Amino acid sequence: MDRPIASDSFDAPDLLRATLAVIDLDTVNSPANDAALIRSYFHPREMDRRDRFEHMRRKDSYTAGRLAAKLALKHHCPSADMQKISVEKGVFDQPILLADSSASDVAQVGISISHSASYAVALIFHRAHPMGVDIDLPTQQDIAPVLSGLDEKTQGRFADLGLSDVACASLIWTARESLAKALTTGMMTPLALYCSSNITRQGNCFVLHYENFAQYKTHVWPGKKGWLALTMPARTDMKTADPDWE
Repeated sequence: MDRPIASDSFDAPDLLRATLAVIDLDTVNSPANDAALIRSYFHPREMDRRDRFEHMRRKDSYTAGRLAAKLALKHHCPSADMQKISVEKGVFDQPILLADSSASDVAQVGISISHSASYAVALIFHRAHPMGVDIDLPTQQDIAPVLSGLDEKTQGRFADLGLSDVACASLIWTARESLAKALTTGMMTPLALYCSSNITRQGNCFVLHYENFAQYKTHVWPGKKGWLALTMPARTDMKTADPDWE
């Protein structure tokens, strides 16, 4: 990623790097059944937590999310020992990385995780450059509640873009979720605070800026099985091409 430097507050371009891992749950076997892969990537605490789940669906969800996190981390920090690093929860239930003393090279690494019916995704980034990720595909029952809370300006922007109700709900929901993760507020903050100041379309991607959080922007890619949203500092640009997301 690129970020123009206007002061000495952030002058480490080598930290402008992030890694996204996506597991397509519809095309791979249940990750909860791959014992060898799990043992090679999971910390003992993660193994213990996984084994305590009684329902297979919840165990699969936990396993897929943790595997996505470890795959992203392994690519981002190739020398790190995955069995000595665990994904835990912070005071706001946000995912954090805790490492044994011998794996201290991830001390400044941040993480964001998301699940949907079809995907598990994880984003690794430097904590000096906060980010957030979300993936989802709202059900028909979710659409009306999501759209009913939109302010008139946002409704007008969606009308200008010519989006369907399903697309509008998917776009705004995933964008808000990813922003909330970057802020570590979760969705406990009133949704009106996340209102957009601008929504534009850039190729296959939508870009949102915010009235109350001008320091952030969100890229959202539509998909048949899920919409992917990535929030980052507003003045940061991606150097690599957009993901080939369908």
